[in-house]
Formats: sequence, C-alpha cells, structure tokens
Amino acid sequence: MIYSFLAICKKHEVNPYQWLRHTLENTMSINHKNLKDLYPQNFKEKSNL
Repeated sequence: MIYSFLAICKKHEVNPYQWLRHTLENTMSINHKNLKDLYPQNFKEKSNL
C-alpha cells in the first residue's frame, strides 16, 4: 500500500516526504468525509516546508 501511495506521489510530482508528513500530522483532525483531501493527488505543497 505504501508503494502505491509513493507511486501516486511520483505521478503527480508530489514530494513523498512532505505528503507523508502532512498526512500523518492531519489524520486525526480530518473529518472522515474529507479523507480524500489527504490523497497525494490532492496535496498542495506549502512553500515554507
């Protein structure tokens, strides 16, 4: 499963480390209806990371 997420990161030109960090930091605070916001293709990199 991790390999799949990393492959999606590569496909969408997302930094896997930043995405994983963001996902782990926000997993507990996100509403289950907005879970798709944590997918790599929906991740918006912040310039200050």
